[in-house]
Parts: sequence; C-alpha cells; structure tokens
Amino acid sequence: MIAHRSPENYDPITWVGRIPVYATTIIVALYVVSMIGVAIALASGAEAGLGKLTFNTESVLRGGELWRCLTYAFVNPPDPWFIISLVMLYIFGRDVEQHLGRKGFIRLYLGFLLLGPSLLLAASLVSRQSLSITQSWANFAVFLSFAALYPGAQLLFQITAKIFALVLLGISVLQLLAGRQWVEMMVLLATAFLAYYAIRHGSALNLDFVSRLRPVSSRSKIPRLRVVKSPDDEPVDPHRIIDPLLEKISQNGLSSLTRREREQLEQARAVLLAKDQR
Repeated sequence: MIAHRSPENYDPITWVGRIPVYATTIIVALYVVSMIGVAIALASGAEAGLGKLTFNTESVLRGGELWRCLTYAFVNPPDPWFIISLVMLYIFGRDVEQHLGRKGFIRLYLGFLLLGPSLLLAASLVSRQSLSITQSWANFAVFLSFAALYPGAQLLFQITAKIFALVLLGISVLQLLAGRQWVEMMVLLATAFLAYYAIRHGSALNLDFVSRLRPVSSRSKIPRLRVVKSPDDEPVDPHRIIDPLLEKISQNGLSSLTRREREQLEQARAVLLAKDQR
C-alpha cells in the first residue's frame, strides 16, 4: 500500500514547454552543472578545493566534515561512462519516481547516496583504518530499481530489464574484483540490495518495512482502507482503456500520462493477464 498518495506527489513539478520536469530531471541537471564545475576547477588547478568535497572517513570522524557524505557524489569529471549513468537516471528514474512518488523517490535516492559513506564509517570505527570512496552507485541503483519494478520490460534487442540489470551488475562486480577494489565492491553490492529490497519489500518507501524492526508494542495501528467493488459493476473492456492510452504514449511519450491514466493502464493490463492465464 502506498501511503499519502496525492497528484502533487506523483505529477511533474512543472513543465518546460511540453517537457515534464520531475525531481529526477532536477537531479540530472545538478549533476551536469557540477560536472562542468569540476572540469573548470581541474583546468584552473583547484584540485585542493575539490578535495574538500570528496569522502574519506578520517575527515568525517576527526574533522566533523559531514557534508562529504553527500558532496562526494557530485565530484565527477567529464567521463563517457558517467554520461551514460546520467542518461540511465533520466530515462528510468522518471518511471521509478512516478511509481514511488516524489517524496519516496527522493528518500530512496538519498539512501543510495548515504549508504556507502555509512558503511565505510562503521567499518572505519571497527578497523581503525581510514577508508574512502570515489564514486556513487546511486544512478546505477536507480536502473536496478527500475528492473526490480518492471523486470519484464523489454529494452534493447528485446532483452528484458531484469537480464540487463544482472549483466551490468555482474560486469561491474568483475571489474572491481579484477582491480581489487574491495570497498567499492562492498558498496555496490549493498546499494544493489537496497534497490531491490526497497522496491520489492519496502511498501513503496512509506517506512512500513522500517516499522517491522520496532517492538510490536511500539507499533501504531493504522487503519487500512480497501475499496469494495459493487456486484452490480459491469466488467470493463480493457481494450477500450488501453487503445487510447497507447495512442497517447506513441504521440507524446510515457511521461505524458497522468497518474489516473497510469492506474487505468495497469488495471487493464492486469485484466488481460488474468484472461491469458485462464
């Protein structure tokens, strides 16, 4: 169950012409601006200033420089693979955001960014060693979330999102293994697990899965409402719903659908699948 579902939490923040602007769009824009700033800083010899934004456990634990837990993700020089990750974030992030809602998506993305530093801080306290991380796996984790949400979605060459996610995850793990980058590999696997668990078992990030960790006596009882269908309701022809929506998607793209139209499309799809299984 998705709590506090409201149009303003699922619809675009604004529009630029015919282009919808979501939280995903703003995050991508921030990455592009920061990448340009990093390139200018490197060209002007300001590496020391960039060093104040990267993450290492010693600076956070001893110097109290907590901002490094977030700013490290935005220290990215121009790189083709980083551009590809931004494209993945822009394409697949909107679908994840429209499923979770803006607030749920932002919570999940912040979780991706903070998970690595949190793990390294805990490991540093135990091992007494200074640990660092040079990249964020948040953008890749958004694609993994999309694959967990729509595993059967066909991408390039009719390969499903689930297969693409497993292949890319496997290649990334092998690269880190070959380079003996154990810390990066640990962060990647933990982030991938968070992406899967949040989508499949996180109750759309309404923190129900967190409440299960509390004692039973401390859990507040929240009444759950369900819609009871009237026996007099006539069955709806799914094709009458799907056909105009598919035409709208072909003309303006998937992002042009409203929240209500997406729900109708999912309901009609469920009816068709149920008929095929009979």
